[in-house]
Amino acid sequence: MTISKDRVKPSRKPDQWKLKEVFATGVVMGTYLALVTVLFYWAVTRTTFFETHFKVRSIKKDAEKISSAMYLQVSIISQVLIFVTRSRGLSFLDRPGALLICAFIAAQLVATLVAVYATIGFASISSIGWGWAGVIWLYSLVFYVPLDFIKITVHYILSGKAWNLLFDRKTAFTRKRDFGKEDREAKWALSQRDVQPRAFSDHLLSSTMPSSRMADQAKRRAEITRLGERHALRAHVESVMRLKRVDSHIIRSAQSV
Repeated sequence: MTISKDRVKPSRKPDQWKLKEVFATGVVMGTYLALVTVLFYWAVTRTTFFETHFKVRSIKKDAEKISSAMYLQVSIISQVLIFVTRSRGLSFLDRPGALLICAFIAAQLVATLVAVYATIGFASISSIGWGWAGVIWLYSLVFYVPLDFIKITVHYILSGKAWNLLFDRKTAFTRKRDFGKEDREAKWALSQRDVQPRAFSDHLLSSTMPSSRMADQAKRRAEITRLGERHALRAHVESVMRLKRVDSHIIRSAQSV
């Protein structure tokens, strides 16, 4: 509910639902989070990594303590994901709203207190203490950092820019010097010459023609532009009238108008 009061930046252009990006990002991030949880379970039950480096007591033989540790780890890493998905860039550079931060802190404070102190028989959980809670928080924050780069990578791949660079420009497979830099510069210069021929011709005319001839040229270009707009409007009116199945004499009267 606090997401509706979040502090966000509006899009600079009309936006739309990007379901392909949403599904792809969800699948990739979900897979990553599942692997992170499996790695944590393996490290707790099969190794002594945390006991050796953080001097915590072993819980690998206590299933209820393992359940508490897994509960806290899943709770932290899954809820911290909201800060990644709410921003287009790096999440730690985009400050979230105060209500969202308060809701996250409150939820994770309750989850941490449950894991540290609660011993509930029917839920098969047992207290793990503040040492393991600190280790789990550190573990979750370390694996939180790559989520931003995974999100940006998926967005870049789905935008098509990566495939254009790889296949259309063929930059990765070229044997040319500087990866074909000279060819790209030549194509850019050619495109600039094609994009701005009118500016070039105007500059040339202004330097060689008298003012009266320049005025005639400008008037002629304005007339050509007006005629083009007129023909475009006429074609649009005809297409609309035909779609609405209007008689031909009404079309002619509309053209005269």
